[in-house]
Amino acid sequence: MKTNISFVVLSAAAIVLSMLACNMGTTTPSTESAPPSNGEATAVASPVAESPTEAPQNNSNPANSACANPYMPVIVGAIWNYKLSGPAPDTYTHSILNVEAGGFTEQDVFGAGVTRQGKWNCDNGNLIALNPAGGGSASVQTEGMTSEFQTTALEGVTLPASINIGDSWSQSVTIEGTQTLNGTTVPSKNQTTSNCTATGMESVTVDAGIFDALRVDCQNTMLITVTIDGNSTELPLVFSAMNWYAQGVGLIKTVSTGSNMDSVVELVSYSIP
Repeated sequence: MKTNISFVVLSAAAIVLSMLACNMGTTTPSTESAPPSNGEATAVASPVAESPTEAPQNNSNPANSACANPYMPVIVGAIWNYKLSGPAPDTYTHSILNVEAGGFTEQDVFGAGVTRQGKWNCDNGNLIALNPAGGGSASVQTEGMTSEFQTTALEGVTLPASINIGDSWSQSVTIEGTQTLNGTTVPSKNQTTSNCTATGMESVTVDAGIFDALRVDCQNTMLITVTIDGNSTELPLVFSAMNWYAQGVGLIKTVSTGSNMDSVVELVSYSIP
């Protein structure tokens, strides 16, 4: 039973990292956050609107028009540095590894030694994490443990192409695969549902600057199942997340609460080619 619990806990950590990365993103820089003339991108805060009433729209993305989204630029070489506070404080770097027709691959490298990669599908600006039709997958690697997951069921969208204040959307994902811990491999299954709503524009201050950001509130439910020697152990998780996205920059901040996973993610710096 102790081994079962260890695998379930590690499974939870892996999928939570994946969900954090699903919320990552930036957009093609606007005029206010354009790179300086020397060609080096830098973190420049967008001006704060006094009384924002709707989310600004911007569907330009030079990397791939199918992935053009106002709040998540999909550009190879784009990098965002974040800090994570909570039960397991850490830092990590989020980046876009490659962009193909209709999709892209992202990566997160954590200071603690965890490396995570995931695939997304793009459909006219709608961004969908872990696309099964395109062979979407997610992997997490750290010392002594490797997790490999394949999406087996998917409905909904992660981030819509156009978002107005008050809009709601959802996504349900089931991923199945294996986890290997110190040479022992077991099957694992993770079922996650997220229901999100764009609640308004707010001013957000983080290390990277002050931003006028779209707030998106999400309610998340997760069921992690690990099977060892024919015996299944389940770990249900329920938590909420407040996410702030700035046009031309991407994810600025996330505050998660619930299931003993209270944490805060904040943007420290970024570089967008």
